Amino acid sequence: MSIEASVRQCYTAKSEKGFVYKLPKNFPAFNGHFEGYPLLPAVCHISFCADAAGRLTGKKLQLGSIKRGKFLSPSLPETLIEVRLTLRPDGFYSAELINPADNKVLSRLILNFTEIS
Repeated sequence: MSIEASVRQCYTAKSEKGFVYKLPKNFPAFNGHFEGYPLLPAVCHISFCADAAGRLTGKKLQLGSIKRGKFLSPSLPETLIEVRLTLRPDGFYSAELINPADNKVLSRLILNFTEIS
């Protein structure tokens, strides 16, 4: 199963501020990243943003480009992730990935997407 399909399966609900996902213990990206201390890879933060943007726009999207990315706190198995997106005037999204259980910011990104036809 692809990471994108795995991300879609993690979707829990739309919240007031964004889209909520729950990372199961068996999320495939944890395999080997890192042995004995599973961490969500940065590429998965981006995949969660693409899925949330697709849900927001009703389109199937993929990453276009990244202007900035800052990964602030580890995302571990069983973590909740709320993706909050704000469309900027330049067509990029400001994304914050937050653990809604404690409001800890996991990552901040500025990125855009292209539609998959």
